[in-house]
Amino acid sequence: MFSWLPWIGKSKRVQYHDTQVLELDFLVDEFHAAMADIQDPIRVRIHAALLSCQSPKDLWFLRSKLFGLISKHHCESVANTRIARLDQKLRFFVNHHPDYSADELPSKPMMLMH
Repeated sequence: MFSWLPWIGKSKRVQYHDTQVLELDFLVDEFHAAMADIQDPIRVRIHAALLSCQSPKDLWFLRSKLFGLISKHHCESVANTRIARLDQKLRFFVNHHPDYSADELPSKPMMLMH
């Protein structure tokens, strides 16, 4: 009936304010938010590692530890959702920050190897 309306059926893309996203601390806060509901000694280790991160590449390599922690306490579906959100913000950060290039992050999602 209303299929001809241009805004029906289109998903809204998430937009972030550039001033917030251009700070590496914003990304570190997102990592903390992803594991905020988990109480585990591994969380303390990830927190310590986050304090020493200097670049988005450092954060990228902590993703697998965070994925393991979340999937241990919740499920893989929750972990995939939270990591996908982090990936989106990391990509946005490197694409819009003048000091970093998009080549710093791998082009495909990391896969966990057991």
